[in-house]
Amino acid sequence: MPAHNYLQKVSQQLSYLFAFARQVNELGFAASLSGESRGAQDAGWKTTITAHEVFDEISALSSRHGLRSKAEIRVLLFLYCQLAEAGGVYETLKNMMGIITLKPYRLWPLQDLVRVRQNPTRVIGPNANATFKDLAKTAQEIGMIGLASVFEDAFRDDIRNGIYHADYVIWDDGLRLRRRNGGYATGLSFDEVNVALTKGTGFFDIQTAYISEAVRSFNPARTIVGRFSMNFPAPWTVHFDPERQSFSISGSSPAPVISPEYKRQEAINGHLGGKVLAAFSAQDAGQPVEFMTHMENAGFVPNEIVLPRDQMESLLAQIERDGLWDGRFEQPDQKNLLLLSPWGFRYLAVPADFDSLVAIPFMEIEDSGMHSETEEEMNEPM
Repeated sequence: MPAHNYLQKVSQQLSYLFAFARQVNELGFAASLSGESRGAQDAGWKTTITAHEVFDEISALSSRHGLRSKAEIRVLLFLYCQLAEAGGVYETLKNMMGIITLKPYRLWPLQDLVRVRQNPTRVIGPNANATFKDLAKTAQEIGMIGLASVFEDAFRDDIRNGIYHADYVIWDDGLRLRRRNGGYATGLSFDEVNVALTKGTGFFDIQTAYISEAVRSFNPARTIVGRFSMNFPAPWTVHFDPERQSFSISGSSPAPVISPEYKRQEAINGHLGGKVLAAFSAQDAGQPVEFMTHMENAGFVPNEIVLPRDQMESLLAQIERDGLWDGRFEQPDQKNLLLLSPWGFRYLAVPADFDSLVAIPFMEIEDSGMHSETEEEMNEPM
């Protein structure tokens, strides 16, 4: 996939994730925005600082026109690998997808991927390959297969592995990955290397932009009734202070507080079953296959729930009683599929009705990306 098309897809899929997660649990969504956040060290201990410095360094190097030495190419490739390994930044994505599955906010969302070796004891954190495989797997589990494909294509593991293990050669025709310890040697042209750099840095930049936009949305401060981690539901104040550039979540309720909005969202989340969408049908009605196909083509696989007729009628009664309809849409006369999203239930008459549900604004990506050097510019000395 060309870099520009890929980055357009990144922007669209991340807009879906941010919108769905925010609706399911806005308090957990707010907590996820900080990425790596252990709360044990003073200023200067978050590795997200390094990630953003690396991005700035790549941007500065890639924006300079002219001939490149091998040393400059090598630095760009090492910085690319550093950006791929910036797991502290990608913890935001893992926690947001955890929101969909109703997991509490986690300070260590990728800890399940950590390995511990004995004699001597060593804690080995996940590399970029393991991190992005896990992100893709989690995206599939919540029914966002389009998002999963974005994660799978964010960073090239063959480049990362070759560079970190000094198993490469920068030659006149591009980057040669020797694979001296087994496997077929491959070569990438400088254009292919540039596409990889553009995709990886673009992915990081787009995620950063969405996080920044979400953080700024909490100015002025918002009070949210929700459950923070395993605590009881209570009012929490989320605030971004633009003057101090500080982001805070604070609460002091001595007892549980449940608002009608919180209660309604809890009911919706329970019916979703850990996915972003759920499709309901009665056993004697059957599931319209064309609706499932249309949603899959759009990048979504809903939780398919088939109920006995009496349970279906009971569900519809609950929707009416508890006000669980998605009030953003008028219900059609022809009711062919009952679909649930984080905003509530709605009927679809035809498959194309689904498109209005995912008509979520997203950032358009200009068709420019990183400066594309010719082979001579990439390789010849200054």
